[in-house]
Amino acid sequence: MKQSFFAQFAFLLVIIAACNAQTPSAAEQQNTAKSKAMGCDQLDGKQYNITLTTAGKVEGSEMLSFKNKTVESSECLKYGFAASSYTCGEALDGSLAIETVMTSEKEGRMDWKLSATGTQVRGSILWVKAGQADIAYTFEGPLK
Repeated sequence: MKQSFFAQFAFLLVIIAACNAQTPSAAEQQNTAKSKAMGCDQLDGKQYNITLTTAGKVEGSEMLSFKNKTVESSECLKYGFAASSYTCGEALDGSLAIETVMTSEKEGRMDWKLSATGTQVRGSILWVKAGQADIAYTFEGPLK
C-alpha cells in the first residue's frame, strides 16, 4: 500500500510539473535564436552601434563594421586608423573572441579585444601613441 501511494504521489508530481512548464512565446524563441552564437564567417556585413567609455565616463558613440574580413570604426577612420584584418575564434560561452590592431601613421595604434554575438558586442581598446600615456577604453553596443 505504501509503495502504491508513493508511486501515485510521484506520478502526480510529474503531471503537475509538466502542466506548469511554460512554452516560450514566439518572441522569446526568436530572441533566443538571435542571441545564439554565430560563426566567424558570419561577421561580414555586421554593424554594431557601440558606446565607448573611459574611467567610467562616456566618450562617445560610433559604428563598428565588419566587411571583407576586416573591421573598421567610423570614428577611428577620421583619425587615420584604417580598416584592419582581425583574428576570430569561438569563446567558451559561445560568443566570438575577436582581436585586431588598427594603426594610424600620426595617431599610433589601437589594440581591440572584443566579444561578439548575433545581437551584441563588448570589449576593450588600448590606444598607444608616442608622447602620451596609454588610454584604455571599454565599449559595448547592439547589432544595428
